[in-house]
Amino acid sequence: RNVNLSTGSHNSFSYSLDPHSQVAPDQSREIHAVVHMFGAPGRDVIYRWSMTQNLTAEQQLNSGIRYFDIRISRESSSGKVCFIHGLYGADVIPCLEDIKKFLDNHPKEVVILDFNHLYEMGTEHHSSLLHTITEIFGSKLCPYLNMECLTLEMMWGSELQVIILYHNEIVSDNPFFWPGSSIGSPYVNTSDIPQLLSFLDKHKKENDAKERFFCWQGVLTPSAQTIISHFAKSLKEVLAGKLAPFFVTWVKNGKSVNCKHGIFMMDFVEMADFIPSVIDLNY
Repeated sequence: RNVNLSTGSHNSFSYSLDPHSQVAPDQSREIHAVVHMFGAPGRDVIYRWSMTQNLTAEQQLNSGIRYFDIRISRESSSGKVCFIHGLYGADVIPCLEDIKKFLDNHPKEVVILDFNHLYEMGTEHHSSLLHTITEIFGSKLCPYLNMECLTLEMMWGSELQVIILYHNEIVSDNPFFWPGSSIGSPYVNTSDIPQLLSFLDKHKKENDAKERFFCWQGVLTPSAQTIISHFAKSLKEVLAGKLAPFFVTWVKNGKSVNCKHGIFMMDFVEMADFIPSVIDLNY
């Protein structure tokens, strides 16, 4: 099987966000100021608009998700590295250990963990996290290699199950981590469905680069205006739920996606038959 199109979840660990936490460092100064002013009600708005997944990592894995979009920050008071999106979520390490358990029980499954937004971390924090990741996954880690060699058969034969993309130059001399340049993931900042789909169509024509992963983001981003107009609602109600059937229809036409290592990613992956639709493209 030369083509391997994978299912991905956007902001995969946002189900773990703590509505009572501090505002995370991925947010603008304006958002920090709003929460400072309004306190808990301000945090509640951020929570409803930052939550992009309902399913836990284990539920996502059991449903068929194989690409995880990961944003992390060191939490200053505890020193722990946590998932973030608007607010702080779970400690990263136990969640990685859960993924390892799943892989132990499913030796033919392969996951891609993409650490692409990393905040409040110095060199020593990166080194410590990379060391822990290496300890957790051990011989399952697939070393950085030429994409032409990357097939499921090769990974099965070598008992490799985890590809880690880590978007920081610290991995440049570590053979077990893939640099951020190993993935293309074009993003358009829009809350408009037609605009998103035409953006995806444009990149469908351009992305025949065989030497990296390519991620199709079926994701709408709320503007401040969107949030203010739907203050009491959520990302899922206003944007993600409406987009899902349109994106999945676009995915089903993905036979024309000229990409050997493609990933389709969206919010609330349980919606609109997204996962089976992507899996079917492989056959």
